[in-house]
Amino acid sequence: MRRKIAIALSALLMCSTLCGCKGGEESSSSLKGKMDITGIEIPTFEETKGVTIAAYAGPTVENWSMSSRNINTLTDEHFKKLQEAGFNTLVALHEGAPGGLPQGSNKFEKIEIQSARAEEHAMRALTLAEKYDIKYYVRDWPFYDLANEKDYNISIEEYEQVLRKMFDDDNPYILSSAYAGNFGRDEPGIDQYDELAAQIKIYNQIMDEKGIDGEFLLNMLPVYGSLEAFGGPNGKPATYQEYLDRYFEELAPLLGYFSYDFYPFKQDKIKGSAMRTTLVSNLEMLASRCKEGGYELRCFIQSQGDYTGLRDLTSVGDFRFQIYTNLAFGAKSLTYYEYGTFKSVDEGEFGLLNLKDGTYSYTYDLVKQVNHEVLAFEDAYLNYNYDGIMCFSSLPAGTINANFRSVNNIMKTHPRIGNVKVTEDAIMSAFKDAEGNDAFMLVNYTDPYFDKDNTVTVEFKDARALLMYRFGKQEVVPLNTDGTYTFQLYPGEGRFIIPLK
Repeated sequence: MRRKIAIALSALLMCSTLCGCKGGEESSSSLKGKMDITGIEIPTFEETKGVTIAAYAGPTVENWSMSSRNINTLTDEHFKKLQEAGFNTLVALHEGAPGGLPQGSNKFEKIEIQSARAEEHAMRALTLAEKYDIKYYVRDWPFYDLANEKDYNISIEEYEQVLRKMFDDDNPYILSSAYAGNFGRDEPGIDQYDELAAQIKIYNQIMDEKGIDGEFLLNMLPVYGSLEAFGGPNGKPATYQEYLDRYFEELAPLLGYFSYDFYPFKQDKIKGSAMRTTLVSNLEMLASRCKEGGYELRCFIQSQGDYTGLRDLTSVGDFRFQIYTNLAFGAKSLTYYEYGTFKSVDEGEFGLLNLKDGTYSYTYDLVKQVNHEVLAFEDAYLNYNYDGIMCFSSLPAGTINANFRSVNNIMKTHPRIGNVKVTEDAIMSAFKDAEGNDAFMLVNYTDPYFDKDNTVTVEFKDARALLMYRFGKQEVVPLNTDGTYTFQLYPGEGRFIIPLK
């Protein structure tokens, strides 16, 4: 819905000046050559369901693996910290681990014994999740590994028997108001699609019969996964295109979303950091498929270094870059990998919470800052849908830009955008609402490790001013008389922009 305001031009310019960057004041901070925006319409937005901000591997039970010796973090203190940092969802990873449990007399009894532990741990977590208004995905280890013949040897024909017992009337956790669903599988290959489809169908049917809003949580591979990981039956390699084609044909209609993890920042012994060059192309590929099928895009956020060569996160820009880049492609869910780890900052490969001793790293405060930036404009953002991506290279004309060379569908032009000049690489995605109104997400697309600001000048057509959301603050700024506005973007910074006529 829209309403008209009559704010003095000087007041608007004051807002722009106070919100200026370290790189200097932006182009609309003086009265010279600015458009008159008296009586301009400012859109307002109704409350939405909000952006999902999830913690993967959050606070957990003591000594979760029976040999880890970590303390109990399923406490008020740690759930309050989750809430304060803007997290509204928690994905269980360690709870319910079956270490030390008896095997049972047969495979069905084994599953019952292990599921009972999952129920016990889930109820401890859900009691706190209810108190702090956090949704919780349960990890029931037999449910997660149902297709693993080595552990359970359950045939597809036996899935219904197992699942109906698992989610019978004696299951307490599915009745919790904080129950979001069950963590179903992570990064499966095509060879598991048949089993997954069968499991999802039965789970969905049981939840529908019980009137429970539970979801099967499935996360998929990024484009840089191996051909063997994508592969089909008998270990036959598959391409990523085949991997996606089968997913969107067989699994997406059952789930309604595509979730995947792409971790962009790698260690570099010489430079300190190297960024994967396929992030934009992977996002564009998935955003286009989700747009075509009406599915929700969900993305994971790198929040730690690890043994595979990922680097630790060093600045707020590292988180902003990932968050705003994913939002630029219409992502509605952001999951941090991992929230809780078992190492300290001094050791490296650390997360936000050290599960061993319950202490927090500096990245907790960085994530808290960025999460609240997103939550501050989520209603405006969710009022629009992703429409396409524009990429702007800082390299000389004719030079191939590795970040953008593999993107299939780049918008060459947009009716609301004229000339664009950048001092560093930038992406600018286009959005539309149900009434055809335009919005844009502009992102400084440089590795924040190198601390590069980006001066971007954009010519907007058929507009007198911009409604911008920057660092969680709303700004209204007039355009120059030639329709231009110059943005001074911090490392990793993204802005959600709505042109105003």
